[in-house]
Amino acid sequence: MLSRWRVYQKERFPLAQYIPMMSVFGFCAVSFSMHLDDPRAAFGDASPAQYLTAAAITLCWFMLLRVADEHKDYLDDCAYRPYRPVQRGLVTLRELRRIGVALGLIQIGLSLWIDSRLLLTLGAVYFWFALMSAEFFVPAWLKARPTLYLLSHMIIMPFIDLYATSVEWLPRGGHFSPGLLFYMISSFCDGTVVEVGRKLRAPENEEYGVDTYTQIWGPRRAITVWLVCLTLSGISTVLAGFLVRVGFLLLAILSVLYIFAVAAALRFASSPTPANAKFFTVFPGVWMLVMYCMLGLAPFFFV
Repeated sequence: MLSRWRVYQKERFPLAQYIPMMSVFGFCAVSFSMHLDDPRAAFGDASPAQYLTAAAITLCWFMLLRVADEHKDYLDDCAYRPYRPVQRGLVTLRELRRIGVALGLIQIGLSLWIDSRLLLTLGAVYFWFALMSAEFFVPAWLKARPTLYLLSHMIIMPFIDLYATSVEWLPRGGHFSPGLLFYMISSFCDGTVVEVGRKLRAPENEEYGVDTYTQIWGPRRAITVWLVCLTLSGISTVLAGFLVRVGFLLLAILSVLYIFAVAAALRFASSPTPANAKFFTVFPGVWMLVMYCMLGLAPFFFV
């Protein structure tokens, strides 16, 4: 039994990647919210339970998104990707639904543990998650418009940010700060960097019936879109950084990564090989990890 799920998570939801990323994400959300309210905030101003809850519930959300995708894409995967775990019978949709219910109960339980009012912001995330799962009730129309599909699904990121930051500001009796909008915009842009990047492929790696941005737009246009997403991500992140006194530090560090990414993007545009395409599945994770570490940790040392 456990071996089946070990294989499933390795293929579809690698915990070795997601747990560190979501831990950093949750920590950053709590820290950023604290420092917007108090520039002299210390680690201990939020409880370990708050850091844990923000990280754990964020991890649950990404697992729930995977469960929803398995259901939404089931027929397409049966037709074009029979090698996936559900399609080859390793796990079933019914089992995944049970896991989804368990994840939801964990989210509710952790929210009540911190502050019952968190059910309000949790409910806001569930509202958009439900619309996404139903493809906004226009699946064919939306699928025919890849840009709108991308944007509508990435809006889940600001909703998750709303919850993760509220783990800090709601219990202390605070209110939603306008400064959090910069953080939410940054997260939205980061999500597009990841989503577009994972669907950039070399021509020989394209699969029949599987939509990728390189297939829809062509390598050069797809790379241009990815660079626009990365640029907006960098700008919004630096602006968020200035709100917690680390804007210049973020500008310096992200600029180095940005130059490196532009060089890799130009290389792929001129030579879309599998080796050059691999960069776009690795770099977004590095970008986000650096960004959230800097936004979350650096303000404690720049009073």
